[in-house]
Amino acid sequence: MVVMERCLLLLLLAVGSTEGNRCTDVDGVLNQIDAGNGMVFGVNATGSVYTRLGNSWTLLPGNLKHVTVGTAGVWGVGDSLEVYRLVAGSWSPVPAPPLVQVDAGSQRFVSGVDQFGSTHCLGWPLSEPSPAWDTVASRLRYVSCGPLGCWGVSLANGVYHRLNVRPRSCIGTSWVRVTGQMLMVEVGTDGRVFGVSITQDLYMRKGLTPEKPIGWGWTKIQIGNLRFKHVSWDLGQLWLLTDSGRIVRCSGSDVD
Repeated sequence: MVVMERCLLLLLLAVGSTEGNRCTDVDGVLNQIDAGNGMVFGVNATGSVYTRLGNSWTLLPGNLKHVTVGTAGVWGVGDSLEVYRLVAGSWSPVPAPPLVQVDAGSQRFVSGVDQFGSTHCLGWPLSEPSPAWDTVASRLRYVSCGPLGCWGVSLANGVYHRLNVRPRSCIGTSWVRVTGQMLMVEVGTDGRVFGVSITQDLYMRKGLTPEKPIGWGWTKIQIGNLRFKHVSWDLGQLWLLTDSGRIVRCSGSDVD
């Protein structure tokens, strides 16, 4: 059974009828992973924080429950829901609402959700000594932003897209309901959108353009019989965590 599963991991079988995407196991076990701006970070079950350097993981100082990397830098959330930013190799506390999840993949601003589901964002510039966060009631569990706006997953697993999001007006104007039920949705720095469904299947959003930022539908990506809990995308690579925390990396060169 183990040999069979390893063989299945070698081939990303179908995006529609596409074949040829290669997947490999990556050493380590993580609770959460995030890739962006050419970097990869992750957090394990005990809160240890790692970054990928070459072909190995490097342990960073500090203890977090969530970490994110993108064009807005590297940010994290601690056990007491405090927010940090990685500055010169150390985690610097940032005045912020208590957040359970934070996202730095957007165009120069940071977004996050609190334990009650409200969405918060910190617009450009990010380096003010007492930053002012904007807030909107939303009932979300997860938010991720990119060049075409922000995507969120509600406490009831509904998928939403936030319109008119800008670096200096990061809160946007309104939510649009998108088809599907997801556990999480992640936006790459290039604007591609991936999601993990409530059945722990992997999906990619199709038809995304500046004129149609919500696209037109979801396409399932079948990777053997694996079930996932987290996905991230950067520089043509999918970084995936299985339901047991195993790390899988897939080439996305054939994902269109």
